[in-house]
Amino acid sequence: MDIVVSFQDRNASEQLAWFARRTVSQALDRFAARIRDITVRIRDENGSKGGLDQHCSLALRVAGGRELHLHDTDADAAPALHRLAHRAARLLRETFAKARKRRN
Repeated sequence: MDIVVSFQDRNASEQLAWFARRTVSQALDRFAARIRDITVRIRDENGSKGGLDQHCSLALRVAGGRELHLHDTDADAAPALHRLAHRAARLLRETFAKARKRRN
């Protein structure tokens, strides 16, 4: 499972990139065989003004070519990344369960 983290409109932080990779990896590890790649984007929407402006997005490409996109915003990127990772796990669990039901 390849996880790429990119930063836009803010300074790159190796510590935040590590946190993003670890959080996403832990949440989605059980689906690793079905995930082709994951892109995490972290953007500061208002620059140094502060507020709820840390926009995080998660793009997943799963086997079969399907792409899933999730977004979240918070004052700090870490809680937004945490919520995104768990929402992605729930979405993948539901998506794969529906596919299983269609095959049966």
